[in-house]
Amino acid sequence: MKQIGWIFKHNTQILLKNKFRIFIMLFLPILSILIYFFSYGGAQSSTEALKVGVVNQDQGKYTVQLVQSLHDDHTQEFTHLKEARQALKDDQVAALILLEKGSNHSFITGTPKHFKIASKQGELVTEAVKTRLSSAIKQVDTLVKASDQQSFSKYAASFNQSKLSIEQKNIDNHADLMKAMSAQIIGFLCMMLLYAAGNLGELILKEKENRTFYRLMTTPITAIKYILGNALFTFCMLLFEICICLLAMKFVFNIDPGMSYLALFFVLIVFILMAVLLSLALGFSATSRKSVAAIQVILFTVSSLLSGALIPIFVMPTFMQKIAHFMPQYWVMEAISDLQKNGSLLDISMSFLVLCGYALLFFSIAAYKYKRNNQLQSFV
Repeated sequence: MKQIGWIFKHNTQILLKNKFRIFIMLFLPILSILIYFFSYGGAQSSTEALKVGVVNQDQGKYTVQLVQSLHDDHTQEFTHLKEARQALKDDQVAALILLEKGSNHSFITGTPKHFKIASKQGELVTEAVKTRLSSAIKQVDTLVKASDQQSFSKYAASFNQSKLSIEQKNIDNHADLMKAMSAQIIGFLCMMLLYAAGNLGELILKEKENRTFYRLMTTPITAIKYILGNALFTFCMLLFEICICLLAMKFVFNIDPGMSYLALFFVLIVFILMAVLLSLALGFSATSRKSVAAIQVILFTVSSLLSGALIPIFVMPTFMQKIAHFMPQYWVMEAISDLQKNGSLLDISMSFLVLCGYALLFFSIAAYKYKRNNQLQSFV
């Protein structure tokens, strides 16, 4: 243990002298949060806090109900089109919805049309308003089909009294947004942790190439203790990065991941253990630092993309979703998804077992390659 402690202390001293490496350790966990925090934050503001103007040029009970369905704190109805266009020009509203002549009658024919959207703020805002308008049109169209012209007003009045459930839906959407953002933050962090763990394999090869390892072997330090000391240091470094990320999410950005931070911490502990063993397996299998660096870039980046760690897996084609099951990061994301659905640690047992299986696989590969190269002159 004394020799392992010396190696750990030696690596810590080297780290403290390298200010750039310390900066990277502190910055990368925050970067994973910033990328998705502002990305999802922008999406949220575009869809929820968007000021929209509405002009109804075809007054009728159906279009009046449509305006009622659109109405909230971020919607302003204008009587005259000229006034609405001036508000759009002065940036008082981000977009303008125009209900043209014939729009009221189009609900009777079953093909709602004669709706226009105008905006100066680009396609993103236009699409957000279009989605909002389409949802309102579907609501009115459903009411029309469920009633006749005489009973429509009664159905509409009953629907308008259910605003509480509509507000609850908005809250649920916000919670879903926070959960999705949290999952992608952790997914990006997993890729960064893999790259950080990859330094272990490169370190072993570097010290073999510059003969440092051979000089260490002339001391009481054995090869096993040398490997354990470096692996322990790498594990603690990754553990520190996890703590930085989770603490920043909770206390700086006030992100609610939809699960216990302790359970999330537990999942990531298993992942970094696997990452350290993967790095050892690559380090023992590769023949040079350049080769292991190239393998890591390809392996870590591609697996992160295919696993759903960087982008939501549901947007991928079906065959890619099946491939994702073979990536370790997928099971981290699966565990997070189960926990966000109020699952317990028992519910993520499958994900936990798969990650442990990967860890055992990489440990076996590392042990096999180490045993084959156990002679000093052919180590690693």
